[in-house]
Amino acid sequence: MYPRILQIYGPLWINSYGLMITIGLGLFLYLTYNNPKRKQILPTDIFFNMIFIALIAGIVGGRIFFLFSEWHYFSQNPLEIFFPWIGGFAILGTIIGITITISIYLKLKNIKILPTLDLISLYAPLLQSISRIGCFLAGCCYGIPAKNLLWSITFIHPESLAPINIQLHPTQLYFSAASFIIFIILYAKEKLLSNKDGQLTFLYLILESISRFMLDFWRGDRDYIDKIKLLNNFSYTQLLALGIFILASIGYIITLNKKSKF
Repeated sequence: MYPRILQIYGPLWINSYGLMITIGLGLFLYLTYNNPKRKQILPTDIFFNMIFIALIAGIVGGRIFFLFSEWHYFSQNPLEIFFPWIGGFAILGTIIGITITISIYLKLKNIKILPTLDLISLYAPLLQSISRIGCFLAGCCYGIPAKNLLWSITFIHPESLAPINIQLHPTQLYFSAASFIIFIILYAKEKLLSNKDGQLTFLYLILESISRFMLDFWRGDRDYIDKIKLLNNFSYTQLLALGIFILASIGYIITLNKKSKF
């Protein structure tokens, strides 16, 4: 597709991946900041401090899990661990990093954790949906070969991260559509149904883990668990998604029967 959109000067370019993340993040901040519930639970200064901390935590968490899933490569190239533009990030690692770090920060500031996480979870899928368009343009997170598939995509740009001149499943668009559907479900639930603290967060994690587990079968860059015979048809990401699904399901059930004291 189009890994680079506009040349600024010399080696400086506006990359499609970074641009779509910026657009998604801008929309996320706008919607979250202007949500009436944000004004009730989060002072402005704490909100922006939280966002800054979340960005750092998301980058670190996403990078750590990506390194873990691709350790066979980075163990041979250890210096590239510190070059985030080589390889990338794992979205589930980003979610875990943000959730844990933000929860600690909110606890220290005596801010209710679950209502704040609900607010973040409401718009997080929209951010992911837009960011996945960046993946599509850059060619990362590409799909498995899909010969004669009506909606297959063929990357031809020499700097694309996907294999070029091969018909592939457009998994980036699958993920984008799934995230947008998750956003619609969460938004409808928040507007139309009564919700206890934590329900939107746990539902988001449940739906996201299902999406990642199922769509990962069409990923062409997935790393199989080859050391455990029983699991060798699955990826490390799918194993993590399954764990998140179980824990989030337990959390959701608990919120149905208990008022949150967080």
